[in-house]
Amino acid sequence: MNEEALRILLVEDCEEDVKICQGAVRRFKDESHRDIDLVVCKTLNEGLDKVDNYFDGAIIDLRLNGGGSEGNEVIRKIKESYFRIPVAILTGTPANADSDDAYLGIFMKGETSYTYLFNQFAAIYDTGLTRILGGRGRIEETLSRVFQECLLPEKSREKWIEYGKESPEQTEKALLRHTVNHLMHLLDDDTDLFKPEEVYIFPPLLEGIRTGGIVRSKEGNGCFVILNPACDLVIRKNGSFKTDCILVVEVVKKETVAGIALGGTVKPDKKKAKVGELLKNNHANYYHWLPPTVFFEGGFLDFRHIRTVSPEEFGQEFEQPHIQISSPFVKDIIARFSSYYARQGQPEIENAAFVEELAQLN
Repeated sequence: MNEEALRILLVEDCEEDVKICQGAVRRFKDESHRDIDLVVCKTLNEGLDKVDNYFDGAIIDLRLNGGGSEGNEVIRKIKESYFRIPVAILTGTPANADSDDAYLGIFMKGETSYTYLFNQFAAIYDTGLTRILGGRGRIEETLSRVFQECLLPEKSREKWIEYGKESPEQTEKALLRHTVNHLMHLLDDDTDLFKPEEVYIFPPLLEGIRTGGIVRSKEGNGCFVILNPACDLVIRKNGSFKTDCILVVEVVKKETVAGIALGGTVKPDKKKAKVGELLKNNHANYYHWLPPTVFFEGGFLDFRHIRTVSPEEFGQEFEQPHIQISSPFVKDIIARFSSYYARQGQPEIENAAFVEELAQLN
């Protein structure tokens, strides 16, 4: 198998459709100059047997061997086995599809070509998504390295076994944190610019109120970010927070803040320079930029616009967090917020004479 080839699973019982797909593979290779390693499964059992985490995409028909929706079983296996594969359902009976599990979409036979789906898989592959998260990806490779070099050696293993005897559940969580820390360590020397989407976790994988959670006002009065330190938001045994006040800061529209920052600036180059400083959080110590994405319009935190509400009022006024700011960026927000309110200043000193003296120096 060509290591550079896209590995695609086709679960299809119709011989004619299989031949059409194979012809599309040949044309795709000629036109795009990249290979596809097509694995064809013509029965449900064959599909269940051959599907694994080493595919860059899967095209699945629902009706196999004259049935109704057997293809859903292959899709369920992909989901329940935690295989990270982009799935496209290509069928004549789209109403029978388990739509939540068709990660690429549900497509009607005769309306969507195999070439279109190949291009979609190739576009996803070119992002690095399947190369990172797939069974032959960098995360699997890195996890194997962490397992073999950091966790399995005798000195480390014996200590973790000791922890496991004391508290298996806590030890499992600790090992997960320890493993993630090793993965992050590999990126310590990374100097690439971050993409806006990396600022957020969307949708949040955990429920509840956390530092850096972005919430919408139920009355449509914009978005707010939770600023309490994590220790405040710990849930006690009685179900209440450790704090009786939840601190939130308003997200101001980016156009509003940019208009204030630009003031009467006219020259385009000076405008760009000012906007650049604004987006680097260098314009004022009370603004903090949150970049826009397809799932969040972004804006600026204005540390002067904060308020506290009780947990009961919070539930009445705000929805549950729909976006979570990721940890490295939350830390910077809290640090800048703390710095803004911790500043003390000093009385202004008469300095005219010193200005004259120092201005004479070369």
